[in-house]
Amino acid sequence: MTIGFIGASGLMGHGIAKNLRAKGHGLALTVHRNRERVADLLAAGATEAESPAALARSCDIVFVCVTGSPQVEASVLARARIARGATKAGLVIVDCSTSEPDSTTRLRDLAAAKA
Repeated sequence: MTIGFIGASGLMGHGIAKNLRAKGHGLALTVHRNRERVADLLAAGATEAESPAALARSCDIVFVCVTGSPQVEASVLARARIARGATKAGLVIVDCSTSEPDSTTRLRDLAAAKA
């Protein structure tokens, strides 16, 4: 099983992603801005997906560790994002961000309607 990760270049996301890879999990990343922050993960065997949609197609679980609800919603809903690539039933999205409960509920409801 490969775990996808959006936000691995951030402080918290990098630590989580590094621990997942260190425990032997397959790890795929999208690199948004700071490639230097994920060079160690790529050197340790993580792969890079071309987009969040491609990440969702190749993973069973996707961690999202970004700033907050607007960024989570953009990661999930915007063009070429997770929702577009979520073609397999049962994709799990783990939001590690500081998100508003209403936003999380809205995303859950959209996922349920799609299923």
